Amino acid sequence: MRKTWIHSAVAPLLLCLLAGLMVTSCGGSGRKDWNVVFILVDTLRADHLGAYGYDRPTSPELDRFAEGSYLFPNTMSQAGCTFPSVNSMLTSRHAQHFLDQPEDRRLSIPPTLPTLAEVLSREGYATAAVSASSVVRATPSKVNSFGGFGQGFDRFDEECLMLEADCVNARAFEIIDSLEDPFFLYLHYWDPHDPYQPPPYHVRAFPDHDYTQRFLANGNLWPIILMLYKDGTQWDLGPEDVAQIKTLYDEEIRYFDGRLAELLDHLRSKDLLENTLIVFASDHGDEHLEHGQIAHCRDMTYQTVLHTPILLHVPGEAGGVVDARAQNLDLMPTILDYLGIDGEKLGMEGRSLRPAIETGQEVNRYLFAAQGQSRTVSDGRYKLHFHLETGARKLFDLASDPGETRDLAAEQTAEADELQAVLFRWIDHLEGAVGSEEALERARETKKHLEAVGYL
Repeated sequence: MRKTWIHSAVAPLLLCLLAGLMVTSCGGSGRKDWNVVFILVDTLRADHLGAYGYDRPTSPELDRFAEGSYLFPNTMSQAGCTFPSVNSMLTSRHAQHFLDQPEDRRLSIPPTLPTLAEVLSREGYATAAVSASSVVRATPSKVNSFGGFGQGFDRFDEECLMLEADCVNARAFEIIDSLEDPFFLYLHYWDPHDPYQPPPYHVRAFPDHDYTQRFLANGNLWPIILMLYKDGTQWDLGPEDVAQIKTLYDEEIRYFDGRLAELLDHLRSKDLLENTLIVFASDHGDEHLEHGQIAHCRDMTYQTVLHTPILLHVPGEAGGVVDARAQNLDLMPTILDYLGIDGEKLGMEGRSLRPAIETGQEVNRYLFAAQGQSRTVSDGRYKLHFHLETGARKLFDLASDPGETRDLAAEQTAEADELQAVLFRWIDHLEGAVGSEEALERARETKKHLEAVGYL
C-alpha cells in the first residue's frame, strides 16, 4: 500500500524540526550537489498509467519507479498542446505569456524569461538536452521555424526528431557518460504522440488481430482529424474504433515504459540515482473522442488533455502519494527549492511543491489552464470551462464525474459563479478584459500559425 505524505515525509520533516528550520519548505536544506534529470513524455495521459489507477498494464516500469517517488494525483498541465505547455513548464510562467510573440519566433521562449536551464547554468551546472519534439527545438524545424528552446543549455541534441525513445536513450546515455556533476539533463520523448505506431520490433502487449479498419490499424489519426475539423471523408466510427485508438495509444506507452527502465538502469549503473533528483512529467494528454474530439491542441480543456502525471524522485526519500493540487507550472520552483537555489526574483508564477510533500500544505488553491479560446479553473473538486468568444461555460464535478460527462453549470449556479469569478480575475490579470478583441486575436493567430505549419 502506498504511503501518504504524513508517513513518507516524516523523516525529512523531523530533521527540519531538529535543526530549527521550521519554515515553509525547510529552506536552506537544498542540495546544490544533486544532479537533475527532467523526463518529459509527450502526449501522456495520467489516466492511462497503472500508478494512476489504469487497469491495463501499460506501465509496469513506471509504476515501480512511482513506488519510490512522490506521486501527485491531482494535477493539471497549463495547456493542452506542446506549445505553449513546455514553454510554461521550463519558465514557470502561464501559457498566455507566449501567445503574442513576433511571427518569426512565435513558438519559442522569449529571451527575457529566464529558463530552468539558464538558472542552473548560472549556478554552475552542466546543462544538456535531448529532444525528439518538432516544437521543442534549439534550431528551426518545419513546425517551429525559429527554435529558441536552447537557452541555457551547453548542449541541445536534436538528432532524434520525431523518432522513438530508443533514439533518445542512445543520445542520452552518451551525454550522461560525458557529463560532470552537478548536471541538468532534459529528455523530451516523442512517444506516445500520434501516429500511434510503436516500432515494428516492439513485442505487442495488447494485440489487435481482429481489427481491419486500415487507417486506424496503422495508428493514423489524421483521417479523423480531417473529418472533424476540415470537412473530410465521413467515417462511420463505432466503439470498436475507439477501442482500437486506445489500444494503439496504450501500446506506445508500453513501448516507452521499457525504455524508461533502460534509462533508470543506466543511471543506476553509473551510481547516479543516489544523488539525482528525477522529475517525470508530460506536456499534455490526448482526446480519444470522449467529448467528440480527437488528439490535442484545439479549444479543449478537458482532463483528457490536461490531466498529466507528476512524479518526483528525491534522493534518500521513500516517496508517497501527495494529495495536494499540483500543476506543471510548479516544477521549476520545486526543483530550485530542493537544490537550495533562491528563485525569489525570477518572477515565477508556480509554487514549490516541497511544502506539500513535507507538511501536507495545500500550495495551490486553484489550478488554471488555457488552450485555444478555452480557459479553465479547478478547485480540486469542481472544474469550470469557459470559452472566450462564445461565453459558454460548463461545470463538472471531478469527484463524481472524472470523465467530465455531466455539465452541472445550469444546476449548480453558485459553484459555477464562484469559479467563474476566480477565472475572470485570472484572465483579466494575464490577458486583459474577458472576451476582449486583443485576447481573442492572440488565440486566433496562434491557431492559424499551428495550422499553417501543419501541426493542426
